[in-house]
Amino acid sequence: MKVDAVAWTITGGGAYLRESVDVVEYMKNRLGLKITLFLTKWGYEVARIFGVLPRLKSIASGRYYEEFLIGDEGMYYVGRVNMGKYIAVIIAPATANTIAKIVHGIADNVATALFAQAEKSSVPIIVLPTDTANEEGFVVTETPCYINRAVCSTMNCATCQPLAMCPAKAIKIVEGYPRIDLDKCTGCTICEKLCPYNAVRCWEKIKLIPRQIDLENINKLTKMRGVLVVKSPWEIAEKVKAMLKT
Repeated sequence: MKVDAVAWTITGGGAYLRESVDVVEYMKNRLGLKITLFLTKWGYEVARIFGVLPRLKSIASGRYYEEFLIGDEGMYYVGRVNMGKYIAVIIAPATANTIAKIVHGIADNVATALFAQAEKSSVPIIVLPTDTANEEGFVVTETPCYINRAVCSTMNCATCQPLAMCPAKAIKIVEGYPRIDLDKCTGCTICEKLCPYNAVRCWEKIKLIPRQIDLENINKLTKMRGVLVVKSPWEIAEKVKAMLKT
């Protein structure tokens, strides 16, 4: 039985992550595709911190070809790629570390193993690097939720509402001021809504200067057989729609 399915892999980068989840939802709901989600260990952790885990688990609810797989769990499903069960393998976002491993032939986790087997099996591969430079030469990424201690020191609140109401108990006092413990944070953004002084910030965009070695690795990736390197999450959707028409 033919199944229109894609293998979507998430690695541990915050850049493009939340928008990538929008695209995964679109591909499932509007294109009618089954999505098998593969998350590296840090892909899972970053997805938790950025508040998208509930959405991802809704997309990949555990049905056939809609599994939600973390780390080495996904290794048991890599053989589907060899059997041609996926119309594409997608790695988005793909960290600089992931791309460095790929272009040097290393396949030691689920993301790099899926890439290697897709290349061997002539399955199309779509990759969205986190370190793609924009027209100004910068990489734009997002921050997890954090607390601006300068605001807290100015307002000196008697009671910190975000600390008191955080459902994950992820805020604690460090040297007299509240701090978000990312080891516990689930990215729910309740803290941001509760602070009357806007001390809590989530998903702020910051500009970074890409390393030359990372840009060189991305360039090498573009020259590999069967690989499409894209610059935005929605470009992935366009590439997949084109594949469905062939």
